[in-house]
Amino acid sequence: MSESALATDRPAAVLVGLMKHQHSLHILMTRRAPHLATHAGQISFPGGKIETHDATPVDAALREAHEEVALKPDHVTILGSLSVLRSPAGFIVAPIVGMIGRDEGAQVMLSPDPAEVDDILLLPLDHMLDRQNYRRQIHERDGVARQTWVIDHPTHYIWGLSAAIIVELSDRLHIQGQKGTG
Repeated sequence: MSESALATDRPAAVLVGLMKHQHSLHILMTRRAPHLATHAGQISFPGGKIETHDATPVDAALREAHEEVALKPDHVTILGSLSVLRSPAGFIVAPIVGMIGRDEGAQVMLSPDPAEVDDILLLPLDHMLDRQNYRRQIHERDGVARQTWVIDHPTHYIWGLSAAIIVELSDRLHIQGQKGTG
């Protein structure tokens, strides 16, 4: 990586939140507000830049989820993290995986911050982890063609970094499943 690329890299963290909804696991995502300067209208995980007062990427992911969708940090049990990814926009993103909900059956209230979030999405985890829904597609940014992941979904276009995080989550869960049956 060049020195100029390192100078623009900005640390960030996202919450890959899993929660029970309608008797099955779902993944928490958002549709970004249409007026935002970057990534407007895209499907993403709650998250953002790691601030100086964030002690860890976990703290940043939980703070951002609270700011964006009013998810209380004590309603999340951290399960681990996925590989750190570099976005074309210069963010170094740490995906933090957590289970949302303190008690079985307890209601978690979420509310989008209209300054950042257009809609809160709870997408069925089974669909999101099904590798038959994955494909690679070329996207162009600043005149540079990049191959990115896309997850086919009946109502949402999920691609890029968000899709790459889900693909890795699927890979990790698949490997864990194989270890458990061996």
